[in-house]
This record gives sequence, C-alpha cells and structure tokens, in this order.
Amino acid sequence: MTKIILAVFDGLQPAQINSLDTPNLFQVSQNGSFFENHHPVFPSVTRVNAASIVTGVNPGKHWLSGNSFVARDYDNSKVIPALNVQLSEIRNAGLDVLGVPTLQEIISEKGMEYVAIGVGTSGNAYVHNPLADLYGGATIHPEFTIPSSLHRELEGLFGGWPEEQLPNTPRYKKAVDIFIEYVLGKINPEVALIWSSEPDKSQHAFGVGSDAAKAALREADLEFGRIMEYINASAQHQNSDLMILSDHGYSTISEVIDIETLLGFSNLVGSDGWLSAQNGGCVLFYLKNQNDVHLVSELVEWLSSQPWCGTLCSSNRLGAVEGTVSLSSIMNEGKRSPDIIMSFNWDSSDNVNGYPGHVFSTGGAKNLGQHGSMSLHEMNNTLICAGPTFLEGEKILSPTGNTDILPTILSILGEEPPAHVEGRILEESFKGSDNEIISEMKIHKASLSTEFGTYSQEITISSVGQTQYIDEGKSWLKK
Repeated sequence: MTKIILAVFDGLQPAQINSLDTPNLFQVSQNGSFFENHHPVFPSVTRVNAASIVTGVNPGKHWLSGNSFVARDYDNSKVIPALNVQLSEIRNAGLDVLGVPTLQEIISEKGMEYVAIGVGTSGNAYVHNPLADLYGGATIHPEFTIPSSLHRELEGLFGGWPEEQLPNTPRYKKAVDIFIEYVLGKINPEVALIWSSEPDKSQHAFGVGSDAAKAALREADLEFGRIMEYINASAQHQNSDLMILSDHGYSTISEVIDIETLLGFSNLVGSDGWLSAQNGGCVLFYLKNQNDVHLVSELVEWLSSQPWCGTLCSSNRLGAVEGTVSLSSIMNEGKRSPDIIMSFNWDSSDNVNGYPGHVFSTGGAKNLGQHGSMSLHEMNNTLICAGPTFLEGEKILSPTGNTDILPTILSILGEEPPAHVEGRILEESFKGSDNEIISEMKIHKASLSTEFGTYSQEITISSVGQTQYIDEGKSWLKK
C-alpha cells in the first residue's frame, strides 16, 4: 500500500515557491502536479482550514467557525480561542469538538494510523486528531500530545522543545528530527503530517515578502530538504505519495479596525447585544440573546455603510436579511455557526515587496501580513502532489480545495470517502485517469440601500459536481 506524507507550510502562497527561496519545494513542484487553482475554506484562517483538511467538509459541517468563536452549546456568554485548553474543555464537557469524524477516526476501522506533528498553535495541532487516545494515531505539539503519555516518551528520546522564536526554525528543526526518526522511522503510519509555522509567523511579524519572512521560508525549506533526503534514501518511504500544501493565502494590512470600540460608539440601540469574534480579515458576530433578531438589520445597515466592510453573510435561522448572502451559500451554516460574518474589504494593490493584496484587519499593524478574509489573494493557497499516484510535471487548472485532501487520501488508501464528505477525489491528477473535469461558476449577489448609499456585494463560487469553492467575495458602496 502506498503511504502518504503531508508537509504543510502555514500561509505559503504559490507565488513564493521558486528556485531561489524554496529550492526543495520548487523541485517537487516541477516533478509533480501543481494545483494552480487551489482554495482554502472561509474564514481563511488556520484552525478552520486544519479542521477541513482532516474532515473533508466545510466549517458549517465541522463546526469550528473561526480561530476565535462562540460555542453556544458549551458557553454562550463568551468568545473563546480555538486552542488546546479550550477545545479540550469542550470535549471534557461531553460535547463533540468537531461535527464529523476526522481522518484517524475513519481509517481506524481498517487498522490504519494518522500521525501529525506541528509547531504552530496548539489549536491547530489539536484538531488533527483530537480523539487519538480512543482511535489511535497521534498528535504531537511542543505543549502537549494526544495521547498524553507520548509527551514524556518523546522528551526522553529527543529532549525538551526549544522556546518559540522568530523565525520558528529551532522548533521546526526539532519537529523534523522527531518526524524522521520517530514518526516515519518507528511508527511508520499510513498517513503522516508535519506542519511548519513558517512563513506565517514571520509574515504576521514582518510583512509578506519581507526579507525576514523570506529568510524564515528559506530555513523551513532547508529543513524540508532533510525530509526529502530521508524519503529518497528510505526503502519503506521512497515510494510514498507526497502532498505539500498551505492552509490559506495572504494579504497585507491596509488599516487596523477596532471593531468593538467602533461598535460601542455606533449609537446602535443593540450594540451591546452582540459578541464579536475577531479573526484577522473577518469578524464573526453572535447575538447574546438569540431571540433578539430585531437587532440584526440594524447591525447590517451600520456595517454596510463602513468603508472597511466587505461581504456580509447571515445565518439561515435569522430568515432573509436584506443586504446579506446566506451562510449556507458559502458552506458556513451549521450547529456552531455565527449569526453574521463580515469579511473585511480588500484590494489587489501591491505591497512594498511586490506582493498583491491589501485588506483591513482586526489586529496586527499596517503593512504587516494578515488573512481571514474572502480576498482573492487569501482564497488561493498551495497544493503540490508528487509520487507514484500523481502525474509528473503537470499544471492542474481545475478548481480544488482543502476539503479535497481527505477524500483524495482515502482514495489512495483504497477507501471510499464517507457520504457526508463535501470534498472530492482529485482524480484529474492521478496517473492513468481520463476523467474530464467540468467546473461551473456561480455568483451570489446582495444589495442594501440606506441613507449612506447603496451597498452591493458579490461572492463568486466555483464548483465541480457537488463540491464548491469560494473564489472571492467583494463589495462596494455607492453614495
């Protein structure tokens, strides 16, 4: 059976893969299949996309709606970060963290294992295999492991983890050591993943395409080269399939918007009736009292009049809300979905380093990197596949997305994806496949006229069969 190795580079854009900065990644991209029209799910933040990668569904179905969110069935009074501690508390309360089974839960039925190691946030690591103590496999992170007994074993074998740094190379180097010697060398699971927090950390700190971010990416690529050397020299791994991907694209911050302060001074009658979960390029709004539906139209009118407001989407449970697109249209309607999602406005202008895409943001600082919005530049990310299953030297132009990773992995393992999976098998990249991919495009529109002018929005969605991908969402205000 072909084994599968995944290498994720947080925030890596396809345009950043070149022979100078990322020679090892570039070599794989030349030898394998390069997916030029690949998409994250929205919100384009890490933990939401990590969950989609391992479940094959969009946020509406897997329930993790943001890096920060409200889980009303757990605590409807506060916004919580999607981190190991908080997600573990949800589980300890007897609730499901994710709404559908993960990769490990699915393949455990056939005695197979998925082991993931990552040096990004603890929440990102957690969602990869939250039930490893029950279903097998493992999640490995500097702060914790699942199962918990693995943490002490790894410390005994490899020593403690370095402190988090910028760039985060020391931690990634340690992760590569463990990945090669322990995960691949000892456990040898059917599916193994390693997650680099670069270039994301350095792009947040120094800007997209900055010298510091480029240096961090070069160092991460160098460590990835060690993995490639091991794979090529290992009899049990040299015929593995390799999937290189990122979780989302990137933009540069044009201006920081203090949404809670602005909302507090907005003179809205119900301004204190909302919880706002800030997610960089977007904000999730939750009614404190779900019966206060009358507050919705006032909030939408206020948001739509702001120059920084991009797309506005509303939950089906609110009924028709003028000026908004339904959350179900963007695959975000579900048990833990917010009432309103606002993506910030964006444009395609270049930053000082020549990388296109600017966006308003809830945090960070002007000219630094950010993501989370429905910007064209954040809704395009990296996927490269190479190995015995995949075409060589091929550019794949059909729309694909992070929800396709799980069903494609299952297909390679000889398993049928469960019926609830929303992604598709990327058969057009398989050797010997003659499947013709037919894609369609749909635009969801909404508008709202107020005393401030007419707000209009368009959300463009591509689809292949039943699988849908958000290309971009944009808005404009005519006064």
